Formats: sequence, structure tokens, C-alpha cells
Amino acid sequence: MKKNILIVGGSSGVGLELARYYACEGHRVTITGRVDPGCAGVQFHALSITDDVADLTAQLDELAIQLGDVQTLIYCAGFLQRGSISLLEDAALSQMTNVGLLAPMMVIQRLVRQASGPLKLMLVTSSSQYKPQPEMPAYCAAKAGLGMLGAALVWGEGIGKVLVVAPSGIQTKFWAGSGADTSTMLEPGWVAQQIVALSSGAFKYKYAKLLRQPPSVELVEHLDNNFQPITP
Repeated sequence: MKKNILIVGGSSGVGLELARYYACEGHRVTITGRVDPGCAGVQFHALSITDDVADLTAQLDELAIQLGDVQTLIYCAGFLQRGSISLLEDAALSQMTNVGLLAPMMVIQRLVRQASGPLKLMLVTSSSQYKPQPEMPAYCAAKAGLGMLGAALVWGEGIGKVLVVAPSGIQTKFWAGSGADTSTMLEPGWVAQQIVALSSGAFKYKYAKLLRQPPSVELVEHLDNNFQPITP
């Protein structure tokens, strides 16, 4: 069955890799971001998530109207500004919260309301979801919140299966100018392959960590359609 797939944060990195894969499989794929990557067979919708909630609301209303019935949402967007909580400006705190938590909640809300069937969710977080990092308090909080959102939505009306994936650093433009050493980070193509594999088959909820050195998958939690744990 061909699906209508929305990838928020799909103009580069893992999101773009997933867009290419699903487009090649014949699905209708729409990606959002600041810049159109010009990906063949993929529709682009400009979306810039800032600290402005009113602007975010208007943009997401427009996006939902344009897309109509979506079967799968993949959320890959992220925004990071480093600094101690005393030094971070309100705008930075708001933007990290909006990108990491408010926007996915609002997108899911809108898509569920207009979906003809259960909405499949694939939420890409980070190792910051479970491992606190220095100088990254708001980012860690947002990623932890996104992971918990996915876990809680399993029982939500209108929600199909939920996959939460926490990669341990990916070689993308996200780190440009940060001074971070990306040499041991995961390749976006490999991460995308693991996400595709994890999302296949019948299940209600999966939470997996994608680890590095060496690249590997740790399936932390796996529930069947009756909400019963599945052991490897």
C-alpha cells in the first residue's frame, strides 16, 4: 500500500535519506525545512520553526490543509544552542522547546484530527534523550520530552504504531560551527537504514538506541499490538 508520508526536518541528513528511500518505494513524500534540497520525486514545503508560537501555528495549519490525509509522520527536526541555563536567552530556550517538543505535538494533533485511519509515528530523538550533556540543558529536556511523548501516544486515539529512535550523534550539518568532533558519529545513510528496518512489521511501540563505536542497535522496549512486551 502506497502511503502519504510527511517528514518534518527532511531537507538534509537522516530525514533526506529517508525521503529518498520512501520516494523510491513509490510513496508520496513531503519534506519540510528551511531550504529545498531539490530531491527528485519528493515534495518540499517550507517550514521555519522559531520562538514565535503564533507563526508556528499559522504555518502548521497551512501545512495540514495542504497535505490532507497523512498515514506516516517522521519527525527529524532539531535545534541546539549550547550554554548554561543562566546564559541562554529566552528566545533560544523557546526555539529549542518549539522545535523539539511543541511542533511535533501540534503536527500530530492536526494530522490525527484529519486522518482517515491510524497515524504511524517515527520520532527521531538523540542520545541526549537518556544521557545528560553539559551545556545542553534545554536540548536534552526537549529530546527527553519527545521520547516520552512517543511512549505516551501509544495509548492515544487515532495513533497506530510508534517508533522512537535515539541515535548517538550523526554526521550532519547540524554540527556545523559547533566544534564537535564528528569523526566517530554515525553516517546518515546507516541511521536511515536502521530506522526503516525497525519500523517494519507488526508492533505497537518500539524504542531503540543507535549506538556508535561500533555502530549497533539496542532495542530497549518493544510492545506488541496488545501492549505486551516482546523479548528478542
